[in-house]
Amino acid sequence: MENEKNNQELNMADFKIIEKLKPQSFNDLVENYAGLSFEKQYIFGDVIGDNGWQLDMGKATIAFGELSFPIQVIGSLSFNTSSWMWGWANTQSGIPENLLLQSNKLKEFGEEHAINELIEPHFNVDENFEHKMGMVACGLFNSKSYYCANYGQGTLVVTIDDNKIPAIDKSKLEKVLTVFPQLISSISIAHVSALKNYLIDRDFKLSMSDKEIKGEKDGKVVTAEFDDLGRLQSLSGKL
Repeated sequence: MENEKNNQELNMADFKIIEKLKPQSFNDLVENYAGLSFEKQYIFGDVIGDNGWQLDMGKATIAFGELSFPIQVIGSLSFNTSSWMWGWANTQSGIPENLLLQSNKLKEFGEEHAINELIEPHFNVDENFEHKMGMVACGLFNSKSYYCANYGQGTLVVTIDDNKIPAIDKSKLEKVLTVFPQLISSISIAHVSALKNYLIDRDFKLSMSDKEIKGEKDGKVVTAEFDDLGRLQSLSGKL
């Protein structure tokens, strides 16, 4: 029993607080913020249910049924051309400046870190880019959620921050085991770095090797194993 206890203590000593790496690209930003932003979407979905959306630019709000939330406009995706346009670049739409504060800050962040996707006003994109951009904005500004408002010809991406939306309960560690597999099945993303950053955002200490990540919090452990290409093979927890 004493040896088993010592081994357990030794294992716990292997876990360390690890900081996120500074982003060098747009993909780095997505990997930094996708996990927690994706989990926030489930909470927001529970709040709004199956209600449709209604935007009021004058009031700077988006409404779902009886619930109304303040927004920031990030940008829009055109279905016809599969292209992204930043809110700050969309001068023809007459978007009020007070709705573009975050959009402009993302441009400044892109200029500071030389990330082209945050600087170019209009460019062609791959599938699910609007969700990746929403996740990045939601993460960088610590918003409660983002939303992709489909208006027929495209999607308007907004962030939402309102106390009517519950914050993530970080004590529910089991959420990692369900949210992360759903994330990697929804968008193309590097599994190893996305999970590492998700666990960091959820206040886990980490122990990492070539094909394994272990996260520890409050004596509970999440273990992920990856193949030679860095793809998730298994995700389990002793919770």
